[in-house]
Amino acid sequence: MRILRLLPIGAAFAACTGIIGFACADRLAHPRAAPAPILVRAAPPEPSATGSILPAPTMVPPPQAAPKAAPRIPNGFDTERLHALMRGDPIAPQKR
Repeated sequence: MRILRLLPIGAAFAACTGIIGFACADRLAHPRAAPAPILVRAAPPEPSATGSILPAPTMVPPPQAAPKAAPRIPNGFDTERLHALMRGDPIAPQKR
């Protein structure tokens, strides 16, 4: 009787695997077509034609990036600190 439970489960697994395999093969056989080239772009409408009372958008220069602050911890792997943590020593020096 145990085999009767395994047969439907195995059949469902095989069906799912087959569906996935056929879908992958179909995707590989039919690659996505290149998009059609854009020949003409429509000019933006006048604000008076659209009823907009806002002025035309102006180009705003991108904001300057702030300089990076120096890291407060050293970069790289600190083996001494790791060994201290594994021994159970406190991480930060205790203040007196």
